[in-house]
Amino acid sequence: MDIIEKLIAGHHEVKERVDILSKVVKTLDSDAFIWDNVLKISSFFDKEVKEHFKLEEKVLFPIMKKVLPKEKQEILKEIELEHKPILKMLEEFKKIAEKHSNLSSRLIRENFIAISHDIIENLIVHARKEDEKLFPLIKIYFSKENYKELEDAYFKYLKV
Repeated sequence: MDIIEKLIAGHHEVKERVDILSKVVKTLDSDAFIWDNVLKISSFFDKEVKEHFKLEEKVLFPIMKKVLPKEKQEILKEIELEHKPILKMLEEFKKIAEKHSNLSSRLIRENFIAISHDIIENLIVHARKEDEKLFPLIKIYFSKENYKELEDAYFKYLKV
């Protein structure tokens, strides 16, 4: 499996987990005991989403900036800029998750649900855009040498 396939597989894994999270969020509104899972959900976001974004920003995007023609780089900039508001939502989510154990109020639960929905929507739209607009550019413009460079950067990143 090459690096692009691993990134795409990461999207599929996120989509599957997001489906599960969406079901959990619907349940949270009515079942207070589910709050025990909030920290696990926050941990998932920290581990999976933030790490995926870091991987793209440190490994994939720098190589793409070198390879893609200037007229094709707009989508790359657009996708990279989408990471910031999603990461901001994840930080807000984490703060709420940490607060819930001390202050499990209806307002906190409503905020958690609203932010969860926003995160889910943003992740789905973001992943779809990468799948439909960014990854096809890689398949068009990357040479074997670019794939090798990406693979080397990926394994170097994992060792950091």
